[in-house]
Amino acid sequence: MTVDPEPPESFTPEEDERIRAHVRARGMTFEVFLPETLANWLREKISAGVYQDPGEAAFVAFQELQELDRHPEVRKQLFAAMVDAGLSGLEPGETMTLEEWRARHQAQLREWARTEPPEPRPIPTSPACDEH
Repeated sequence: MTVDPEPPESFTPEEDERIRAHVRARGMTFEVFLPETLANWLREKISAGVYQDPGEAAFVAFQELQELDRHPEVRKQLFAAMVDAGLSGLEPGETMTLEEWRARHQAQLREWARTEPPEPRPIPTSPACDEH
């Protein structure tokens, strides 16, 4: 047996605005900074249509973090896998001390202190957004 869903109720523009105001009052809006590697990853995901915009990606990410809170054993396994992946970026037998990492980081900061930053890259639009 197939049940036809009821068509969505239509609201006046004023009612739509009041509904949005209710949603905003109960939620949270904030700004977030992503380092270059995460920003590039997100731009690729938006361009590929995985997410429509950064806000949707953040919403999904927070839902997944909330779910990880319910499964601490999975969180531990994920953390261990992330550490292993980070270590796998080193050549076999290569190690890096915290002091070496700090020195590389300081060198990068010195370079940035002496140069002008590049122009910010725009947020791409999702192919799904282009269709509308």
